[in-house]
Amino acid sequence: VDVTKAPTQAQAPLSVKAFKDFIIGHAQQGQLAERVPATADFPIADPKLFAGTLQARISDIVAGPDIPKRLAEQLEKALREQSIQAWSLIRGCSERCPLCGSKCDLVGEHTRHRCSHHLFPAFHGWMDRTTGLPSFNHCLSAATREGSYECKDGIWRKLEEYLREDHAACLAAFVTAPAAGDKDVQHLRAAWVNCRVPLLEYFSPMTDHVPKEWHETHYEEGRALKKADLEKAKATIRSLRSRTWVPPDD
Repeated sequence: VDVTKAPTQAQAPLSVKAFKDFIIGHAQQGQLAERVPATADFPIADPKLFAGTLQARISDIVAGPDIPKRLAEQLEKALREQSIQAWSLIRGCSERCPLCGSKCDLVGEHTRHRCSHHLFPAFHGWMDRTTGLPSFNHCLSAATREGSYECKDGIWRKLEEYLREDHAACLAAFVTAPAAGDKDVQHLRAAWVNCRVPLLEYFSPMTDHVPKEWHETHYEEGRALKKADLEKAKATIRSLRSRTWVPPDD
């Protein structure tokens, strides 16, 4: 014994558990590590014999049907998760504006909803029942904010109170700059000026109301609808209901 040298540290005996830990920590082969039982904690007496046996076993696994089947299952699972995630992005949030029904346009996780494009009242009728005049109320208009709405408890409240009471998460959808509401009013006026003729015929007796400045600003000679367009629209609606409508060639 050479007493001039410090004693060397005895090497820990190799074991199957140590081999499994090495695979997990370095090789990142989860499938191979899963095949080593957690109870296999016995020492490796002959590393050469163990390596040869392991190589033969791995060759059998690779040649067998288990790996392709496992890969197919993992691929199917990954594709299913990806398709669910993609559809959630396409579908978006399912919440809608409580006044016009437009969808929230935010995607991903969120607690406050937002509608960048509220539906105009053209989708719900144009005429004010009390005056017979065309209605230009929309979600961001001053008239809508000043109106009263029935809450779930039966009490009528102003818009902000109504939203806070029954649709608190949608309150942000109505917070916008005044310029946005003014722009919507201009769109509604332009639509009314150019669509009013057949609408006056259909919603008779509806009051015709077109200030001179509206007509001068928004009227488009080539695009404005005429009374004859009403019959064409009725015919299209009837064919759609009877499922006989065919799109035109142009």
